[in-house]
Amino acid sequence: MKKVIFHETSGKALTPQKKIDQHNSPFTLNTGMGCLFECKYCYLQNAPFKWHSDFGNEVKVKLWIAEKLDKELEQKKDLPPFLKRVQINVATEGYLPQAISETQKVYDRDIMAEVLAVFKKHWDAGNRWMVHLITKSHLVKSHIDIIAKMKDQVQLELTITTLDENKVRLLETFAPSAKKRLKIISDFAEKGVFVRAMCMPAFGDEKEVNEIKKFCIEHGAKAFKHKGVNYFDESALLEGNLISKGGREDTVFPGVIFKSGEAVLVDGEIQSEEFRMPCSNWKAYKDVERVFENYGYADMNDYDWGYCK
Repeated sequence: MKKVIFHETSGKALTPQKKIDQHNSPFTLNTGMGCLFECKYCYLQNAPFKWHSDFGNEVKVKLWIAEKLDKELEQKKDLPPFLKRVQINVATEGYLPQAISETQKVYDRDIMAEVLAVFKKHWDAGNRWMVHLITKSHLVKSHIDIIAKMKDQVQLELTITTLDENKVRLLETFAPSAKKRLKIISDFAEKGVFVRAMCMPAFGDEKEVNEIKKFCIEHGAKAFKHKGVNYFDESALLEGNLISKGGREDTVFPGVIFKSGEAVLVDGEIQSEEFRMPCSNWKAYKDVERVFENYGYADMNDYDWGYCK
């Protein structure tokens, strides 16, 4: 039986990452712990995540997250712009129907709406943070008007690993269909929201990944990002079996990535790099002028994000 547990013990809202690169923003935020979609390839089955929630069977909702976030954004307001970027729900799903229903019934609250409101409050006050909101749930549609009002600071990152509905059911047990997710891209694109299709993990070869990209762009996605399965054996997964690979180097087709941290050429030289997260000594990077990443921010606002475009 699926369980929704309310987590009342306060912790950190923002988690600094050890490095900044194509697949890692400076900070992450998770509105809960665990997920109920039971995607076969999910790394939440591994340590340390499995120690915090029973994979596929329970999710813990962080009731305190918005209040703590408000304080932490204020504490970090003097960070340089290129560090004020947060990826939300990299290790949970913020739009689980069971969690939304139980939180509304017991507390009459909407945790994701509260978190978004905090980010908008700080943006309006001049403390600007870019928000990358990850989901594979069509229930994000319930916040389409909220997110549309934040379209200068929010990128919706919608996970689509395959367009084959049979594979969706095999690989992503209780997740919404590919058709519903493509509709989400269209609906948010019509509102002018920057949508990134996240083919993570990607299955198949470069041709297959390009086909997914084509469909997503046609539905209104403005960016595309992908990498291969790196925790489990791909062939085994496609046969319904789970064989651990223990983590390995990501498979990435550079030519497929679009406005998602792809390498940028300046005078014929690649300028995209990996940096260790400068949490305690960010001033060491104050003189960096190279183009670091291309995340489409210039499409959304005219704010100067330093060398993160």
